[in-house]
Amino acid sequence: MIRYPDVSQLTTAELARAKRELQANLTLITAHSPAHVPIQAQMQAIDRELAERAQSQEAGACDLTVPRRLRP
Repeated sequence: MIRYPDVSQLTTAELARAKRELQANLTLITAHSPAHVPIQAQMQAIDRELAERAQSQEAGACDLTVPRRLRP
């Protein structure tokens, strides 16, 4: 079981930059390097956070009075 890093405290710009840097790191390591696992886990966490933010933004357009952390 992979424990995904908590990236929820990063801004969207920070998430985008981190993802670009991680993608660059993947191109620099060898194909069978064990470093792929944590890098890919971090990238998955970033993708999941960005998707949640996009979904919250769409849902938030309907109800702007409820803070994001309190929405279902």
